[in-house]
Amino acid sequence: MTNMEQIKELYTTAPLSFVDIITQKVTYTNSVRTIFTNEKLSGLVFPLRGKAQFSIDGLTYEIEQGSILHVGPNMEMKRTAENDEVFEYAVIHFELSSESANRFPIFREHFMLRIGDSMKLNNRVQQLMQNFLIPGGLAFLQSKRLFLTILAEMIVASEKTDLEKAENMDVIIQYMHQFFPKGITVLHVAKHFQIDRRRLSSLFERQMGVSPNMYLTDLRIQKAKLLLRTSNLSIAHIAESIGYRDHFYFSRVFKKETGLSPTLYRRHLG
Repeated sequence: MTNMEQIKELYTTAPLSFVDIITQKVTYTNSVRTIFTNEKLSGLVFPLRGKAQFSIDGLTYEIEQGSILHVGPNMEMKRTAENDEVFEYAVIHFELSSESANRFPIFREHFMLRIGDSMKLNNRVQQLMQNFLIPGGLAFLQSKRLFLTILAEMIVASEKTDLEKAENMDVIIQYMHQFFPKGITVLHVAKHFQIDRRRLSSLFERQMGVSPNMYLTDLRIQKAKLLLRTSNLSIAHIAESIGYRDHFYFSRVFKKETGLSPTLYRRHLG
Protein backbone atom coordinates (compact mmCIF):
# COMPACT_ATOMS: atom_id res chain seq x y z
CA MET A 1 0.00 0.00 0.00
CA THR A 2 1.43 3.37 -1.01
CA ASN A 3 1.63 6.31 1.36
CA MET A 4 -1.22 8.10 -0.45
CA GLU A 5 -3.40 5.01 -0.15
CA GLN A 6 -2.68 4.88 3.60
CA ILE A 7 -3.62 8.56 3.93
CA LYS A 8 -6.82 8.02 2.01
CA GLU A 9 -7.70 5.01 4.15
CA LEU A 10 -7.04 6.98 7.35
CA TYR A 11 -9.29 9.89 6.39
CA THR A 12 -12.08 7.83 4.85
CA THR A 13 -12.34 4.66 6.96
CA ALA A 14 -10.68 5.22 10.35
CA PRO A 15 -13.08 6.15 13.20
CA LEU A 16 -11.66 9.65 13.66
CA SER A 17 -13.33 11.88 16.24
CA PHE A 18 -13.38 15.66 15.98
CA VAL A 19 -12.15 17.44 19.14
CA ASP A 20 -11.78 21.15 18.40
CA ILE A 21 -10.45 23.80 16.04
CA ILE A 22 -8.14 26.62 17.07
CA THR A 23 -6.56 29.53 15.21
CA GLN A 24 -3.10 31.00 15.62
CA LYS A 25 -1.54 34.19 14.31
CA VAL A 26 2.23 34.50 13.95
CA THR A 27 3.88 37.91 13.72
CA TYR A 28 7.48 39.02 13.39
CA THR A 29 7.92 39.23 17.17
CA ASN A 30 6.96 35.58 17.78
CA SER A 31 7.85 34.06 14.41
CA VAL A 32 10.14 31.34 15.81
CA ARG A 33 8.58 28.99 18.30
CA THR A 34 8.86 25.35 19.34
CA ILE A 35 5.51 23.61 19.79
CA PHE A 36 4.77 20.26 21.38
CA THR A 37 1.69 18.53 20.05
CA ASN A 38 -0.89 16.84 22.28
CA GLU A 39 0.00 13.35 23.55
CA LYS A 40 -3.15 11.78 22.07
CA LEU A 41 -4.43 14.12 19.35
CA SER A 42 -3.39 14.61 15.75
CA GLY A 43 -3.89 17.92 14.02
CA LEU A 44 -4.50 19.29 10.54
CA VAL A 45 -2.82 22.64 9.92
CA PHE A 46 -4.73 24.80 7.43
CA PRO A 47 -2.93 28.01 6.36
CA LEU A 48 -5.29 30.98 6.19
CA ARG A 49 -2.85 33.76 5.33
CA GLY A 50 0.87 34.11 4.66
CA LYS A 51 3.64 31.49 4.64
CA ALA A 52 5.64 29.63 7.27
CA GLN A 53 8.01 26.75 7.79
CA PHE A 54 7.22 23.85 10.11
CA SER A 55 10.14 21.59 11.00
CA ILE A 56 9.52 18.11 12.43
CA ASP A 57 12.12 15.36 12.91
CA GLY A 58 14.59 17.22 10.70
CA LEU A 59 12.11 17.60 7.83
CA THR A 60 10.97 21.13 6.91
CA TYR A 61 7.58 21.81 5.33
CA GLU A 62 6.84 25.03 3.45
CA ILE A 63 3.26 25.80 4.46
CA GLU A 64 0.99 28.17 2.56
CA GLN A 65 -2.52 28.18 1.13
CA GLY A 66 -2.94 25.16 -1.09
CA SER A 67 -1.26 22.85 1.39
CA ILE A 68 -2.34 21.02 4.54
CA LEU A 69 0.01 19.62 7.18
CA HIS A 70 -0.92 16.53 9.18
CA VAL A 71 0.94 16.36 12.50
CA GLY A 72 0.68 13.31 14.72
CA PRO A 73 0.51 13.18 18.52
CA ASN A 74 3.41 13.87 20.88
CA MET A 75 5.68 15.61 18.38
CA GLU A 76 8.11 18.49 18.70
CA MET A 77 7.58 21.05 15.97
CA LYS A 78 9.44 24.26 15.19
CA ARG A 79 7.41 26.99 13.53
CA THR A 80 9.00 29.89 11.66
CA ALA A 81 7.13 32.60 9.76
CA GLU A 82 8.64 33.88 6.52
CA ASN A 83 9.82 37.48 6.31
CA ASP A 84 7.78 40.07 8.21
CA GLU A 85 4.43 38.79 6.97
CA VAL A 86 1.69 37.73 9.33
CA PHE A 87 1.06 34.01 9.17
CA GLU A 88 -2.39 32.88 10.28
CA TYR A 89 -3.57 29.30 10.40
CA ALA A 90 -6.20 26.99 11.84
CA VAL A 91 -5.58 23.60 13.46
CA ILE A 92 -8.28 20.93 13.57
CA HIS A 93 -7.60 18.47 16.39
CA PHE A 94 -8.96 14.95 16.21
CA GLU A 95 -8.39 11.66 17.96
CA LEU A 96 -8.31 7.94 17.37
CA SER A 97 -8.43 5.18 19.97
CA SER A 98 -5.16 3.38 20.72
CA GLU A 99 -6.50 0.17 19.22
CA SER A 100 -7.54 1.91 16.02
CA ALA A 101 -4.29 3.90 15.86
CA ASN A 102 -2.40 0.61 15.72
CA ARG A 103 -4.44 -0.30 12.64
CA PHE A 104 -3.77 3.10 11.08
CA PRO A 105 -0.13 3.89 12.01
CA ILE A 106 0.00 6.86 9.65
CA PHE A 107 -2.24 8.67 12.17
CA ARG A 108 0.89 9.11 14.34
CA GLU A 109 3.09 10.40 11.50
CA HIS A 110 3.56 13.79 9.84
CA PHE A 111 3.08 14.57 6.16
CA MET A 112 1.82 17.28 3.84
CA LEU A 113 -0.98 17.22 1.30
CA ARG A 114 -1.21 19.53 -1.70
CA ILE A 115 -4.80 20.52 -2.42
CA GLY A 116 -4.30 23.37 -4.88
CA ASP A 117 -6.63 26.34 -4.93
CA SER A 118 -9.67 24.69 -3.32
CA MET A 119 -12.10 27.48 -2.48
CA LYS A 120 -14.72 24.93 -1.47
CA LEU A 121 -12.44 23.37 1.12
CA ASN A 122 -11.31 26.76 2.42
CA ASN A 123 -14.96 27.74 2.89
CA ARG A 124 -15.62 24.53 4.83
CA VAL A 125 -12.79 25.34 7.23
CA GLN A 126 -14.15 28.85 7.74
CA GLN A 127 -17.61 27.38 8.44
CA LEU A 128 -16.13 25.02 11.01
CA MET A 129 -14.28 27.88 12.72
CA GLN A 130 -17.50 29.86 13.03
CA ASN A 131 -19.70 26.92 13.99
CA PHE A 132 -17.34 25.75 16.75
CA LEU A 133 -17.85 29.07 18.57
CA ILE A 134 -21.56 28.35 18.95
CA PRO A 135 -22.34 26.67 22.30
CA GLY A 136 -24.55 23.61 22.64
CA GLY A 137 -24.65 19.97 21.61
CA LEU A 138 -26.43 20.57 18.32
CA ALA A 139 -23.75 22.99 17.18
CA PHE A 140 -21.01 20.51 18.16
CA LEU A 141 -22.78 17.79 16.18
CA GLN A 142 -22.74 20.10 13.17
CA SER A 143 -19.03 20.71 13.76
CA LYS A 144 -18.40 16.97 13.66
CA ARG A 145 -20.29 16.71 10.38
CA LEU A 146 -18.26 19.57 8.92
CA PHE A 147 -15.05 17.84 10.03
CA LEU A 148 -15.98 14.66 8.15
CA THR A 149 -16.91 16.71 5.09
CA ILE A 150 -13.53 18.45 5.22
CA LEU A 151 -11.72 15.09 5.32
CA ALA A 152 -13.59 13.86 2.26
CA GLU A 153 -12.98 17.08 0.33
CA MET A 154 -9.29 17.00 1.27
CA ILE A 155 -8.92 13.65 -0.49
CA VAL A 156 -10.82 14.86 -3.56
CA ALA A 157 -8.73 18.05 -3.80
CA SER A 158 -5.45 16.17 -3.27
CA GLU A 159 -6.26 13.60 -5.95
CA LYS A 160 -7.26 16.38 -8.34
CA THR A 161 -3.91 18.07 -7.75
CA ASP A 162 -2.08 14.80 -8.39
CA LEU A 163 -4.07 14.31 -11.59
CA GLU A 164 -3.07 17.77 -12.79
CA LYS A 165 0.56 16.91 -12.13
CA ALA A 166 0.19 13.61 -13.98
CA GLU A 167 -1.33 15.43 -16.94
CA ASN A 168 1.72 17.70 -16.85
CA MET A 169 4.13 14.75 -17.03
CA ASP A 170 6.01 16.42 -19.90
CA VAL A 171 7.23 19.08 -17.47
CA ILE A 172 8.42 16.41 -15.03
CA ILE A 173 10.28 14.58 -17.80
CA GLN A 174 11.83 17.84 -19.00
CA TYR A 175 13.06 18.49 -15.45
CA MET A 176 14.61 15.00 -15.30
CA HIS A 177 16.38 15.52 -18.64
CA GLN A 178 17.73 18.87 -17.49
CA PHE A 179 18.96 17.86 -14.06
CA PHE A 180 19.93 14.17 -14.20
CA PRO A 181 23.62 15.19 -14.57
CA LYS A 182 23.30 16.86 -11.14
CA GLY A 183 22.64 13.48 -9.53
CA ILE A 184 18.94 14.03 -8.81
CA THR A 185 16.92 11.14 -7.44
CA VAL A 186 13.21 10.36 -7.59
CA LEU A 187 12.91 11.97 -4.15
CA HIS A 188 14.39 15.21 -5.51
CA VAL A 189 11.89 15.18 -8.38
CA ALA A 190 8.99 14.51 -6.00
CA LYS A 191 10.02 17.36 -3.69
CA HIS A 192 10.47 19.77 -6.60
CA PHE A 193 6.94 19.11 -7.87
CA GLN A 194 5.54 18.82 -4.32
CA ILE A 195 4.08 15.36 -4.71
CA ASP A 196 4.47 12.24 -2.60
CA ARG A 197 7.33 10.07 -3.90
CA ARG A 198 5.29 6.88 -4.04
CA ARG A 199 2.43 8.72 -5.70
CA LEU A 200 4.81 10.17 -8.30
CA SER A 201 6.20 6.70 -9.02
CA SER A 202 2.71 5.31 -9.51
CA LEU A 203 1.62 8.14 -11.82
CA PHE A 204 4.88 8.06 -13.77
CA GLU A 205 4.85 4.32 -14.35
CA ARG A 206 1.19 4.42 -15.37
CA GLN A 207 1.97 6.97 -18.09
CA MET A 208 5.51 6.05 -19.13
CA GLY A 209 5.53 2.28 -18.65
CA VAL A 210 8.67 2.37 -16.48
CA SER A 211 9.45 3.64 -13.01
CA PRO A 212 10.99 7.12 -12.66
CA ASN A 213 14.09 5.51 -11.15
CA MET A 214 14.53 3.29 -14.23
CA TYR A 215 13.95 6.32 -16.46
CA LEU A 216 16.70 8.31 -14.71
CA THR A 217 19.05 5.34 -14.93
CA ASP A 218 18.39 4.98 -18.66
CA LEU A 219 19.04 8.70 -19.22
CA ARG A 220 22.41 8.35 -17.53
CA ILE A 221 23.39 5.13 -19.31
CA GLN A 222 22.46 6.49 -22.75
CA LYS A 223 24.53 9.62 -22.09
CA ALA A 224 27.42 7.49 -20.85
CA LYS A 225 27.31 5.38 -24.02
CA LEU A 226 27.52 8.52 -26.14
CA LEU A 227 30.50 9.86 -24.18
CA LEU A 228 32.28 6.52 -24.25
CA ARG A 229 31.92 6.37 -28.05
CA THR A 230 32.74 9.97 -28.87
CA SER A 231 35.18 11.23 -26.25
CA ASN A 232 38.42 10.35 -24.46
CA LEU A 233 37.08 11.31 -21.04
CA SER A 234 38.02 9.02 -18.18
CA ILE A 235 35.45 6.65 -16.72
CA ALA A 236 35.47 8.66 -13.48
CA HIS A 237 34.87 11.91 -15.39
CA ILE A 238 31.98 10.40 -17.34
CA ALA A 239 30.44 8.99 -14.17
CA GLU A 240 30.55 12.39 -12.49
CA SER A 241 29.13 14.17 -15.55
CA ILE A 242 25.99 12.00 -15.55
CA GLY A 243 25.28 12.19 -11.83
CA TYR A 244 27.29 9.35 -10.27
CA ARG A 245 29.75 10.41 -7.57
CA ASP A 246 31.18 6.89 -7.26
CA HIS A 247 32.61 5.69 -10.58
CA PHE A 248 32.85 2.13 -9.28
CA TYR A 249 29.13 2.15 -8.64
CA PHE A 250 28.57 3.64 -12.09
CA SER A 251 30.58 0.80 -13.64
CA ARG A 252 28.45 -1.79 -11.84
CA VAL A 253 25.21 -0.11 -13.01
CA PHE A 254 26.54 0.22 -16.57
CA LYS A 255 27.48 -3.45 -16.76
CA LYS A 256 24.13 -4.49 -15.33
CA GLU A 257 22.29 -2.45 -17.97
CA THR A 258 24.47 -3.22 -21.00
CA GLY A 259 26.24 -6.49 -20.22
CA LEU A 260 29.62 -4.80 -20.66
CA SER A 261 31.84 -2.75 -18.40
CA PRO A 262 32.41 0.86 -19.55
CA THR A 263 35.97 -0.03 -20.54
CA LEU A 264 34.92 -2.99 -22.69
CA TYR A 265 32.06 -1.00 -24.21
CA ARG A 266 34.51 1.72 -25.29
CA ARG A 267 36.94 -0.83 -26.64
CA HIS A 268 34.37 -2.64 -28.75
CA LEU A 269 32.08 0.22 -29.80
CA GLY A 270 34.18 3.33 -29.47
